[in-house]
Amino acid sequence: SSYVVFTSGAALQFLGFCYFLIDAKGIQRWALPAIIYGMNALAVFVLSGLVARLLNLIHIGDLSLKVWIYENLFASWASPMNASLAFAVTNILFWLGMMAILYYKRIFIKI
Repeated sequence: SSYVVFTSGAALQFLGFCYFLIDAKGIQRWALPAIIYGMNALAVFVLSGLVARLLNLIHIGDLSLKVWIYENLFASWASPMNASLAFAVTNILFWLGMMAILYYKRIFIKI
């Protein structure tokens, strides 16, 4: 379909832009979050899944810990869409921080 062709073209343009900046021009500083995630991709995949399950298993009253965190820290001050976005961005930044600790200590989990 035309959507597939369009998004494939956009992805290839973005890849070309990244190649130009990182490899051709040597500008790598902006890509550090992707490098940090990429060096421990398996760790963040497994650990984020385990923590997500754990947050659903622990309950505070009738609510799971995940729902409690969402309702008390995000939904209390933002609209549902913005609260969901803030929760997701916080989750991404949390795991970026965890993986940055491993990255700067030179701990890389490989198979």
